[in-house]
Amino acid sequence: MPTLVRDVRTGLDKLGTRKPEPSDIQEYVQPDTQIEPSVAVNPANPRNVVAVYQEGRIADGGDATNGYATSFDGGKTWRFGELPKLTTFPGQGGVFERASDAVVAFGPNNTVYANSLVFDFNTGGGLRSGIAVNVSKNGGKTWSNPVILQDDQLGGTNDKNWIVVDDSSAPGHHKGRVYVVWDRVAPVVYDYCDHDCDKLANWLPDLQTLSPVVFPGQGIGAYPMVMKNGGLGIVIDTISGGVPTGPDEPEVPPGTTNHVLIAAPNAGSTPYPLPLAFEPPIQITANRSNGIRAQRASDGLPAAAVDPKSGALYAVFDDGRFRTDQANDALISRSTDNGATWSAPKKVNPGKPNDGIDHYNVTVAVGTDGRVHVAYRQRNESRNPPLFSPTIDTFYQESRDGGKTFSAPLKVDVKPSHAYYDAFSRDGSFEGDYNETVSSGGYTYITRAQGTPLYRGEPPALTKNPDGSDTVVLKNSGKGHQHQRNWVALVRDLAAGRGPCVGSSSLRTRIRHVHVADGHLTIRGTARDLGCAVGIRRVEVAVAKHVGRHRCRFASSDGTLGPAVKCSHRHFVRARGTSSWSLALPGELRRGHYVLWARARGALRRGAAARRTFVVR
Repeated sequence: MPTLVRDVRTGLDKLGTRKPEPSDIQEYVQPDTQIEPSVAVNPANPRNVVAVYQEGRIADGGDATNGYATSFDGGKTWRFGELPKLTTFPGQGGVFERASDAVVAFGPNNTVYANSLVFDFNTGGGLRSGIAVNVSKNGGKTWSNPVILQDDQLGGTNDKNWIVVDDSSAPGHHKGRVYVVWDRVAPVVYDYCDHDCDKLANWLPDLQTLSPVVFPGQGIGAYPMVMKNGGLGIVIDTISGGVPTGPDEPEVPPGTTNHVLIAAPNAGSTPYPLPLAFEPPIQITANRSNGIRAQRASDGLPAAAVDPKSGALYAVFDDGRFRTDQANDALISRSTDNGATWSAPKKVNPGKPNDGIDHYNVTVAVGTDGRVHVAYRQRNESRNPPLFSPTIDTFYQESRDGGKTFSAPLKVDVKPSHAYYDAFSRDGSFEGDYNETVSSGGYTYITRAQGTPLYRGEPPALTKNPDGSDTVVLKNSGKGHQHQRNWVALVRDLAAGRGPCVGSSSLRTRIRHVHVADGHLTIRGTARDLGCAVGIRRVEVAVAKHVGRHRCRFASSDGTLGPAVKCSHRHFVRARGTSSWSLALPGELRRGHYVLWARARGALRRGAAARRTFVVR
């Protein structure tokens, strides 16, 4: 049974904004924003996981720099910071104005590769852009300065990079070879390195000297994977359709773009520095996404994965072909012949075609056991746009039969994202064009960015566009109210014999005994963690005298009653003990009606409060 073990915020953007602030809000560095994360797991140690992401989003493009977070205990605790020397933002020491599109991959020997887009926006007319790789040789503890493997003055056309490492020593593979793929609007290009990739000399010459082309046409969202035969497969969204896959692929009305696979079957056996030989693109399906309203998000961009056991390939994407409203479903397509033919896309998520529930930013991973793991974002868009429901959740489903059937959706966020406090880009909230899911050794990690208010009643950062369009805006009044952080959830299958376990941190608190003698109050109770080995850290109790309509006076730890406030503004004091707990208030309670609440707190979240009323006569 798929089970959420934990969901943890990995770190904070502490960069702040650039001073003095620009007059144009489109160039404002949005503090406390982490965006568009990628995640990788160590193939030799599934408890070692690294996430990378943008930090300090700038609405008209890119960010202040890219950051990272690393865990060595299965995502319980994280160390975090910025990838060194990418940008000129204060304290970073780099040479480019901005960064973007952070992605990460693990190789052998605890080596991690963080890949970034870097570019100038104002300097030199914004012509300079490049592709950078920072390398860690200790599982993500420390990082090298970046290797700028592509650096040109061609107008910022480098974009949407992705990275993958060949971790296999099977025939046809080149263990440790690192592939980076990106688009230049047109063409789609690549580079690769076999060893010591923190040295520029070990990469192919850049595109001003050599032109290693994957695909000569327009493409975006290139997603590479190392196939079981050692070849390099790239799933990409392109205006140009691929070669038809034959009668197994049903005809569909043409979309504005197409999902295709482009493969270099002999990539792993090609000796460095020879170019890779790519075959013509193979059509997977048309991109029929309805787009993601009031957000900048995936809009049908695909993700892909390969089954290390069977060699099956999987592509996932958001798509509206089965909808009668303006939302999308999470769809999956499969190939069992190295991408020569693909199955008709099928829906992963449940739900009606007109329920207004949008599913997007779909991700996929296949574990070493062959199980297919799919995750996606979900938002209720049945309300009037552009604000819709403020909350966005993340769900996970698993298949053990090659994508034929999937488990019921499991919500993996311990608290939802709140879109009104998101980063901002292109007239919408921006949590990312992509997220990522990875799996190895029975550990499946799902990363995404989430907005949240810092306090009850905090004004929203993003508001409805006054021009009446289905978009949102960031105004000066919204500055300082954006709080978007990176989260990583860990999902594992419930081991037999572990006993009852539920998906979230389910903390149950009971009030067993309430006794008042001469005005002195004693409370006893129990608390249990029905979650997945998360544990109870403390129990808290709020005691209040009811003094009027929705007004209460709460007791402090010395038994004195504070001023009257709304009863919803509870003041908790810490009880003694956890699984068996107690609280004794030394003061004398006066006559009246009282109410108390007791709740447990765990490592992830607090549980629901148990409630009891009593009367002092």
